Amino acid sequence: MKGFPEWYVRRRSVALRLLKRNKPSRHGPDLDLSAYEVALPEGARLTDLSELPSEALGTVQNVGVRSDERYRSGTYLQYDGDVVYLALSSRAEPGLVVENILEAVRRREWLRRFWFRACPITLDKFTAFVGAHETAGAFIWCRAGTRVEEPVQVCLYMEKKGSVQVPHNIIILEPGSSLHVITGCATAPSCVRSAHVACTEIYVGRKAEFTWTMIHAWRPDTHVRPRTGAIVEEGGRLMLNYVLLSPVASIQFYPTVILLGRGASVGFRNLILGLRHSIVDAGSAAVLNAEGARSEIMSRALVKDEADVRLRGRLWARKPSVRGHLECRALLLGEQARAYAYPSLRADTREAELTHEAAIGRIAEEELFYLMSRGLTRDEAVALMSKGFLDTDIPGLPPGLRAEIEELVEATVEHAL
Repeated sequence: MKGFPEWYVRRRSVALRLLKRNKPSRHGPDLDLSAYEVALPEGARLTDLSELPSEALGTVQNVGVRSDERYRSGTYLQYDGDVVYLALSSRAEPGLVVENILEAVRRREWLRRFWFRACPITLDKFTAFVGAHETAGAFIWCRAGTRVEEPVQVCLYMEKKGSVQVPHNIIILEPGSSLHVITGCATAPSCVRSAHVACTEIYVGRKAEFTWTMIHAWRPDTHVRPRTGAIVEEGGRLMLNYVLLSPVASIQFYPTVILLGRGASVGFRNLILGLRHSIVDAGSAAVLNAEGARSEIMSRALVKDEADVRLRGRLWARKPSVRGHLECRALLLGEQARAYAYPSLRADTREAELTHEAAIGRIAEEELFYLMSRGLTRDEAVALMSKGFLDTDIPGLPPGLRAEIEELVEATVEHAL
C-alpha cells in the first residue's frame, strides 16, 4: 500500500486474517459479504454540491444535507468509494479539521493510537471487514478549546449496484471543545442489491461536548451494518441521535459508549420507522465506568406492514454514584408488524441507580375516536398520534437544525401512513 505508514499496513493484514474467521454479529441476521463488490475510489471530484446529479442532490437533501452549505461549518461527501467533496466554511473556527481519514493517516502518525480503540476490530466480521477494506471515511478533529457553532455535515451516498460502501470515521474532540456533526446516509433508486458496512469511532475529551445526529434513508433491498464505539473522558458530554426514515432489507445499529471519566454523560435518542419487510435490530449501550457518570437511552419505533423491529438497550454500572435510565417503546400500526424490546440493566455496585421502561402496543381506539370526533379522518388521526409518539424534540440540536429534522420526520410519516 504505497504511501501508507508501516503500522497501518500491518493492521490491514491483521484485519484480513480476522475476516477469514467470519465471526458473526451477536444480534440480527447474518450477511454474506462476498456477494458484494467493494466500491473503490475512482478519482471523482466536485467543486460544488450543486454539481451533483439532480436525483442525487434531492436524495441527500432528504437526509439533512444542505446543498447551499448555509449554517454548516464544513462538508464531507462520499459518493460510493470516492470522497467527491470536502470543504470548510469560511466561518469555520481555526481549530476544526475535516479530512479524508486515509489522507489523515498518511500525515498524522499519532492516529495509530485511535485506530479501532473505541470500536474493537475483533468485535465481529463487519469491523474486520472495515479494517481490511476501508476505502475512505471522515476524519473530524476539534482541537482543544475550539467551540464550533455550526454543524459539520457528512454524507455517505451510494449509487453503484451490487456494491458495498466501506467508510471508517474517526471523530476526536480535545478537552474543552464542542462540535455537532449531522450525518446523512442514503442510496440512489438505481442502487439495487447494495450494502453499507461502516465503523465510527468517537473520542470526547475532558469537558468537551459532542452531538452526533444520524439520518438514514436506504433502499428496501439495502443491508446496513454500521458499528460505533465511543469513549468519553471526565466531564465530557456526548449526545447520539439516530433517525431511520425508510424501509431497509436489514440493519443492525448498536452504538456502545464507555464513560471513562468522572461526571461523564451520554444520551441516546433512537427514532425508527419500520416499514414494509424491514428487519431492524437497533439500540444503544452505555458502560458507566466512573463515579458520577450519567446515561439516558430513549428508543421509539413506529412499526408498520410486515416490518420486524427489535429495540435493545443496555446499561452497565461499574462504579458507585452513577445513574442511568432506559426507555424502549414501539407502536404497532399493522396486523403483521412485529416488535420486541430487550432492556438490560447490570450493576456491579449497590450505589448505582438504574431504571427502565419498556412498552409495545397499538393506538387505543378511544383516542382515535376522540380525534375523529373533532373532524379528523381515521388516517389523519393515526398520522397525528404517530408523529407525536416519535417525539422529534431531540435535545442537543440547534433550533434551526431541530426544525429541519422535525420537518423531515413529519413529511416521511405522513407519506408512509
